[in-house]
Parts: sequence; C-alpha cells; structure tokens
Amino acid sequence: MTTKTAAVLLILLFTHGLALAVLKKGNKLLAFSLISIEDKIVTVTLEENRLTLIEKFTKDGKTIVEKSYPDAVMLDFWATWCLPCRAAMPYMDKLYEKYRAKEGQAKGGLELLGIAIDARGSRVVKPFFKRATISYSMLADPTTGSDDESLIRTTKKMKSRYKVQEIPVVFLIDAKGTIDHVHIGFTKKDIINLENAVKETIQGGKE
Repeated sequence: MTTKTAAVLLILLFTHGLALAVLKKGNKLLAFSLISIEDKIVTVTLEENRLTLIEKFTKDGKTIVEKSYPDAVMLDFWATWCLPCRAAMPYMDKLYEKYRAKEGQAKGGLELLGIAIDARGSRVVKPFFKRATISYSMLADPTTGSDDESLIRTTKKMKSRYKVQEIPVVFLIDAKGTIDHVHIGFTKKDIINLENAVKETIQGGKE
C-alpha cells in the first residue's frame, strides 16, 4: 500500500467515522434540561411513554410551569461561529412556524429547539440573537440539579451524549421519544427532505 493510498483511507475512515458516531434513527431520546436565552428552564423528557416538554419561568414575580405534548421535537445543534448553521436558521424557522402547535394548544405539532454549543453559552448567544429574527427557542446554559445519567444538564454533555462531532446536526424525535430522522450539514435542498420527515413524524404522532 502506498503512502498516498494509506492517507486517503485514513481520511475516509475519519470522515465516515464522524458520520457514524452520531446517534441514529431508532435510538431513544436522551432527556435533558437546559436554560434558554429567554431564561426559561426547558426540559424534554418522557412521561408515561409520551414525549413531554416542560417550561419553567418567572412572570410577574410568580413561577409558572407549562407542559405540552408535541407530536415531534426537533433538536438543532449549532454554534454562533458555524456559518452553515446560521444559513440554515431562516429555513428552520419557516419550517417551525408552519408545523408548530397553534397558540394555546398543549398537544400536537412540532417543537424546535436550538442547542447552542458555544462554550460561553448565552453570553455570546444572546447578543447574536439581538440581530436575528428567529422564533424558536435557543438553549444555551446549564441547569442545576443532580448530575446523573437520566437528565443531561449542559450543552457540552448534550453534544457528547448525542455524539455530535460536526455541526449543524438535526435530530427529529417522535411522540414516543424515538429518533425518527437525523441529518448532518445543510444545503437548501435539505429543507425539502427535512419537511417531508417532519410531516411523516407528526402524522405518526396522531395515529
């Protein structure tokens, strides 16, 4: 084997290894609890084998807890320094607006959550979003609590536990907490496939 051939094989092994490392279709949701740039504690977990989104926040001095049961949750792993991630956001936002639950509706629809892996969390993500017009939630900061295997509490551990090696990475999770679609990278053509996956997953949640 020549040195050139060996180098090509190593590159192929490395790049395919990255692609294979990410959690795949059929894997289960890894529950997590993170803080959004709006200072909401957002938890995604399973309750009675049903995908459940819990938001905890303070309003007018009162602590409010809201639960919803989407047909699908999409996790978008990204960072402020990632140009393809930023290019994808307007398209992701349109997808979210089209398939999200109606106002006041606690069941059904799509929930989209950005998972910002910037090491400085909301300190860099908040200024970035002052210039952006994105309607879906951005999770950036850790929550407090027991650090166990049942609930991930930092974006760093989210990246590790979901085996994210390159970004953007999108995971689409169905109503029973199973990963139904995974996509790495972004081009405009990817949105068509992603929308088809969302429609199929949401329809499955209504069966």
